[in-house]
Amino acid sequence: MRLVRSFLVGSLIALTVVPAATPAAAQGNDPIAKLEAARARNPQNVAALRALGVAYYKAKRFADARTVLDQARRLDPKDGVSALYAGLASEELGDLTNARAAYNSYLQVGKTRKVRNDIAGRLTALARREAQANAKAAVANEARLSATPGDRNTVAVPPISFSGPDSSLKPLERGLAELIITDLSKAPGLTIVERDRMQALADEIRLSESGRVESATAVRAGKLIQAGQLVNGTLIQQGSTLRLDASLVNVTSGQQVGTPATAPGALDQIFAMQKAVVFGLLDRLQVRLTPAQRQAIERRPTNNLNAFLAFSRGLQASDDGRFDDAARFFENARQLDPGFNAAAVRLQTARAAVQSASVPAAQIETNLGGSAEGQVVRAASLGNPAPLGGGLGPTMDRVTQRLNPTGVVVSTERNEPIPNLPERDAPSSTGGTDQPSRNGQVVIIIRRP
Repeated sequence: MRLVRSFLVGSLIALTVVPAATPAAAQGNDPIAKLEAARARNPQNVAALRALGVAYYKAKRFADARTVLDQARRLDPKDGVSALYAGLASEELGDLTNARAAYNSYLQVGKTRKVRNDIAGRLTALARREAQANAKAAVANEARLSATPGDRNTVAVPPISFSGPDSSLKPLERGLAELIITDLSKAPGLTIVERDRMQALADEIRLSESGRVESATAVRAGKLIQAGQLVNGTLIQQGSTLRLDASLVNVTSGQQVGTPATAPGALDQIFAMQKAVVFGLLDRLQVRLTPAQRQAIERRPTNNLNAFLAFSRGLQASDDGRFDDAARFFENARQLDPGFNAAAVRLQTARAAVQSASVPAAQIETNLGGSAEGQVVRAASLGNPAPLGGGLGPTMDRVTQRLNPTGVVVSTERNEPIPNLPERDAPSSTGGTDQPSRNGQVVIIIRRP
């Protein structure tokens, strides 16, 4: 194997004196100053922007870091390091929306597996924090939001209220609400508020009191979340029978719309009862379904009552922030019914939430380790805008940056021909320096001992 290095130099004489006259040397040992100078020479250079953004982040200049890194991402949407550090900087600034977008981008283009796993978990916690932040903002702007009517076709579904002697059925409050949300989401023309978003608002305004939802408080939540209508549901246990009721409430007026959709039955009929109530709600919402849409809504995620109870307990634990417990419940549901896909999805989310709680931002940087992305980050901390690559490439880049920061090409493949030499930066090619403008080529071959 051999390593071939090809680069341009101003002249043979310049090659011997560059270490004493490079712009980097003129900037001293300040990495940010060197990288700012590199950006000034070429404002569209992704490597320089990325390195400067990383250096800003490490200096806790988070606003500057985000600005520069977002510019690098626009120039190269496939640059994982820029996406990662843009997410970290945005999170430090409290801009959770931009952080989530940047992290999602890293999951698509990032190269380091450990970091992708960390970010997947971080996104789960971030979504929860974002929902909580939005809920706080909604309560803070309640006067304005309450005065703006919500869209009639936007429907919110808070937890069902359970009443009965068998407390083991109480988790069905969450599970049945989740099934109703899932089914209504399949109907055309409706926008259904996400369960997690509704729960965050419920927590913020103390919507739930021992699992019961007061009608007036639910209407308040609907206004804050900009829903036009709200599903007010109850599950009542009377002896060996249950009755599931769900009525529509006009959020603007606080009045019930029509009669409730009602379905009585035994516990082992709970899935049929839930479907009957959903179709009753759709009738009251005046939604017309095609045969295919009706068939999709009739499809049950599980027929296993014990699996559904475990799933419902997992939702309750998740709402309480007990993600370890939630993961165990979802795993139990999946074991009882391996085809219960909703339980499998929630299991992944709960596990990711558990993982994210133990991975601080510093650990994410550590997990870059010896990867190619990690080498780029280390180069940035030294003030070098290294290209993104692997193996010996970045190491040689750091060495040859002192000779000529532009136009470096690395080949580590056996018998690979020397690639075409890159062009010099515009200032150099136009004679904008006091160095001779002649070009030369130096080839360094390192043979295996």
